[in-house]
Amino acid sequence: MTAPLRERLHWHDGAVHDGPRRYLMMRPDVLMGAVAALDDGARAALLAAWASSTQRHGGASLQAYAQQVGGDAHALMAATSAAAADLGWGDWALRPEPWGLSLQVAGSPFVDGWRSAAGVPAAGPVCAPIRGMLAALAGLLTGGVVQVDEVNCAATQADGACHCRFEARRSA
Repeated sequence: MTAPLRERLHWHDGAVHDGPRRYLMMRPDVLMGAVAALDDGARAALLAAWASSTQRHGGASLQAYAQQVGGDAHALMAATSAAAADLGWGDWALRPEPWGLSLQVAGSPFVDGWRSAAGVPAAGPVCAPIRGMLAALAGLLTGGVVQVDEVNCAATQADGACHCRFEARRSA
């Protein structure tokens, strides 16, 4: 990869860009406060749509990263983890598994935002954008459709846990 994402970002006319891709800087409590304000059904629908949209649109960023690293899977995983940190999406530890790909995230902004805005543990996982990005990455690496689950979300725990865990498995 040429340069880290944080070095490629440029600000112009009130916008932040990495080449043709525009990014948004926003406080996580503002964003997750809106999610927390929804009833359970609407929240579930929003989180599902958010994961899907991130998979689709974030996948375009991953395609660009893949080209920059010549399609090397390990380099793509490293570039993705570095870009996630540069964008404030936490500290990502990706690991290939015999069944697919696992991801552990420390410091998810979605967890921090939930905790700040809601003040109570979440009833279910809230890191849908990370789930969507992992689906895009795992799909790109395997060349197929994957199922991604957030098997542990720190936002659901009252003990101040700081790690979320995801599993991406190839669909049959």
